[in-house]
Amino acid sequence: MKDDYNQVPRNPVVYGMLSLFCGVIGTAVVFMMESMAIASVGLGAVGMLVGGFSISIASHFPNSKDKASYMGLAAAGIMASVIAFMFGIVNAFG
Repeated sequence: MKDDYNQVPRNPVVYGMLSLFCGVIGTAVVFMMESMAIASVGLGAVGMLVGGFSISIASHFPNSKDKASYMGLAAAGIMASVIAFMFGIVNAFG
């Protein structure tokens, strides 16, 4: 897939998986190591940013079946990252 603006190939799966990875690791950190909750906030923020980028890439994908699965992967990554971010804020500052 080529990006419309720069004609640079971009893969939404890589960014979606990175977002999901940040969210899952951030959630695990906040529940396993409460003293490292600030790391969960950082991982959650990075996961939300990367997930948003992944959704924007996936929305330009031409095949509608692939588009829906790529956007679903990015949405799962964003949701996990939001959970990591929120629980990290509560544990770090609450």
